[in-house]
Amino acid sequence: MWSSGVSWTLPLVLLSTLPARVSGGDILSTQGFTLCSSDPTIKVEALDVQFDRTTNMVVFNVAGSSSESQNVTAKIVVTAYGRQVYEKPFNPCDSANYVEQLCPGMCTLL
Repeated sequence: MWSSGVSWTLPLVLLSTLPARVSGGDILSTQGFTLCSSDPTIKVEALDVQFDRTTNMVVFNVAGSSSESQNVTAKIVVTAYGRQVYEKPFNPCDSANYVEQLCPGMCTLL
């Protein structure tokens, strides 16, 4: 049999591990996407976006490929609850965002 101190302590410890003020209604997330073209040169293979309005934080994961070697730039815009919550231009060739697979090598003409 547990002592009365232990029976109160365990639920309080478990309760303290829960996040503060987060409910399912506070988090929006994508559940899929549709491509606009039947044969694009740039293919999006994954697009997962999550917005938590309690922290005002956007977390995203995007994966894709290209059948051609070309410069790729994008503008990421997230609209949640009827307002724009995030916007960022993305250039994979910039030093701050460098992604080798999306930035073709420099060419030198002879």
